[in-house]
Amino acid sequence: MAADIEAARQLMYHVATEIDSDRRCDREAAMAKYFASEMAERVTSEAMQIHGGAGYTTDFAVERHWRDARLTRIFEGANEIQLRVISNDTLGPAS
Repeated sequence: MAADIEAARQLMYHVATEIDSDRRCDREAAMAKYFASEMAERVTSEAMQIHGGAGYTTDFAVERHWRDARLTRIFEGANEIQLRVISNDTLGPAS
């Protein structure tokens, strides 16, 4: 879980550096958003499993973190849109 979080963080730092250097990085930004949002839901879901049935209760913050992570896949550009941005930049727009 820690390795996934660090990988997402490093990808985000790379995108931030590209932006600070005035370089276009639409594909890389879409990759960072997609990877981080998928990873966040996967990691928080695993954390809920570690807590067992109590992970679904409000007794632990992991329940709220999972709900927040789930939302990141939807808002600010749904992950399906991010995949479209990545594929269009990689393969070119569909005819």
